[in-house]
Amino acid sequence: SVPRCRFRRPSTGRRPAVARPTAAAKWRVRFGPPSAVIGLSILGLLAVLAVLGPTLWRVDPEAQDLVNRLVAPWGFGGTAAHPLGTDGLGRDTLARLIAGARVSLPLAVVATVAASAIGVSVGVLAGYRGGSIDRVVSWLSDVQLAIPFVVFAIAMTATFGNSIGNVLVTLVVTSWVAYAGVMRLQARSLRSAEWMQAAEAIGATRARALLRHLLPNLAAPAVVLATQQAGAMILYESSLSFLGLGIGGNTVTWGGMAALGREAVFKAPWVAAVPGVAIALAILGFNMTGDWLATRGPRQGWL
Repeated sequence: SVPRCRFRRPSTGRRPAVARPTAAAKWRVRFGPPSAVIGLSILGLLAVLAVLGPTLWRVDPEAQDLVNRLVAPWGFGGTAAHPLGTDGLGRDTLARLIAGARVSLPLAVVATVAASAIGVSVGVLAGYRGGSIDRVVSWLSDVQLAIPFVVFAIAMTATFGNSIGNVLVTLVVTSWVAYAGVMRLQARSLRSAEWMQAAEAIGATRARALLRHLLPNLAAPAVVLATQQAGAMILYESSLSFLGLGIGGNTVTWGGMAALGREAVFKAPWVAAVPGVAIALAILGFNMTGDWLATRGPRQGWL
């Protein structure tokens, strides 16, 4: 028989112990990191507020009640009849918050989609083709960046007045540059990749190489950038409404609600604080979701 090595531990017939995943690890695998859960929960709550809010809280946002003006929120001296208090004209803040969500959120999403479509298309084309197209896109980007956002908004309002269409045009025109700059640099770096050269070597046309091979690899950064820019769209739209350059009229927006609360900010701070908190939560939800998408990537199955 072969002598046993004295430095080798005799086998006991048991399998080596395997570390079991913790409850936190299981939660991350099933639901994602806590930041993703928080971000998606905030966006889901705001979506439900915008879609089902008028059904759940059947109060006219324009109904005035001067007897109950500047009522504090429930829990701070108010009653359940007005959970978030009332403004200077006695209008229910919760009803106006719901009405503002039905305007601010869709406007931000539509502006994000339109700006991303223009910016991604122009940026990818400029980065992939180069030459005169690249120079024209670079020049347009420099011109757009040289015009301040507020100056462009003032010019639009002075020329065409206050409306949803004008605000949408302002947001799209001033936001496509961010997408074009990122996509232009990404396309320029990927056009010289080996797999792109191999596709062109086997006979793929430029259009097929662009649509079939380049764009799918640029979809991930485009989606992440759009998610983070959606929060910025809400902030920009609210800033325009706060300055009187937004939609105007009787349309309720979160920025307009905050602007109306300036007059009673020391006497009734909740009038401006409630829409401010809603804007902050929306931005936080989009940013946290965008950060999660950036770290997860397409290989984990989100795209």
